[in-house]
Amino acid sequence: MAPYHIRKYRESDRTQVVDVFSQAFEEFPPLTFRHILKLPRTLVLLLGVPFALFLVSGSWLLALVASLTLLIALRFLSKYPWTAFKVMSLRTDMSDITKFYLSEPGSCFWVVEAEGQVVGMVGVLPAEERSLKPQGLSVTAQ
Repeated sequence: MAPYHIRKYRESDRTQVVDVFSQAFEEFPPLTFRHILKLPRTLVLLLGVPFALFLVSGSWLLALVASLTLLIALRFLSKYPWTAFKVMSLRTDMSDITKFYLSEPGSCFWVVEAEGQVVGMVGVLPAEERSLKPQGLSVTAQ
C-alpha cells in the first residue's frame, strides 16, 4: 500500500483534481439506482403499473414495455441529479479552486497524494453565521 501524503492544493494539481472529482461522481448513480429499486413505493410502482396495464389491455407485451420504460426512467432519474451537481460544481467552485477555497480566511483545499498522483481531496469553507435567535421573535430577560 502506497503511503499517503496530505498537502495544500497547488494550481499544478488542477487537472488531476478535476479528474478525481469527475470520476468520483461515476459511482453515485448506480448506488442511487439500487437504493431506489429497494424502496417499497418503487416496488409497488414497478409491479403495479405493468399489472394494471395487463389487466386493462390483456397484453403482456404492453406490460413488459411499461416495465422497461419505468426502469429506464428510474435509471435516468437516479443519474440526473449527480450529473447536474457535477456540471454545476465544475462551472463554479471547481473552475477556480484558488479563488473559492484559498482566498478567504478559514477556508482551505487539500489534496491527498499517493505515488505522486492526486487520489483524493477535500475543500473547506467557513460556515455561514446564523443567528441563534429565531427571526421575528424578541427575547427579554426577567
